[in-house]
Amino acid sequence: RLVEVIRGEKTSDEVMDLLVEFVKSIGKTPVRVEKDVPGFIANRVVAPRGVLLHAVVEAENLTPEEVDAAFRKAGYPMGPFELADYVGIDVNYNAARYFARAVSPEYEPPERVRKMVEEGRLGRKTGRGWYDWSGGKPKIDLSKATGKINVEDFLMVEINEAVKLVEMGVAKPEDIDIALKLGYGRQKGPFELLEEFGKERVARRLEELAKKYGKKIFEPAESLRT
Repeated sequence: RLVEVIRGEKTSDEVMDLLVEFVKSIGKTPVRVEKDVPGFIANRVVAPRGVLLHAVVEAENLTPEEVDAAFRKAGYPMGPFELADYVGIDVNYNAARYFARAVSPEYEPPERVRKMVEEGRLGRKTGRGWYDWSGGKPKIDLSKATGKINVEDFLMVEINEAVKLVEMGVAKPEDIDIALKLGYGRQKGPFELLEEFGKERVARRLEELAKKYGKKIFEPAESLRT
């Protein structure tokens, strides 16, 4: 249902308006992307999740099942590792490499993911990835959910990236919320969550994450600091 309408360097307001109306006419929901940036809106906002995921897994020595069980218990239909298998390890790997080149080297995927791609362990489509899919969808043991991963932190880094997009003039808060709801099935968009959590709480937690994992991309956006 979601269509991100991206403005190019020479795209006029008239053309943008025309495209928005066309998208509506075919029964889709348009969101305006006022600058052509890597990942546009939805994919850009969720991109830091992968960096946080591998940072936490490495620091806490967690298994994919421990992580996915924690996400399932928090109400997610799939955990990040099961979802990666479903989408394709190679798809996520190439997306992360692109962000590493275009946005920040901190997006560079870990070595073990590169090895999985080289070995052809790409997830569901090859029968093996983070899980063994040869017998069908893997069964996640929810009893293995760990308290060593804070699912809420993943929302914090999304909020941060969403705020950065507004600061860069890429999109309006309401369009970003729509993009995340329709593009990723979220019940609440990042700015709705920001209002719920409060700016001070979000900024404080982001500073903690940036310091703990040594990642500049987790540092709070300027407007979260003030």
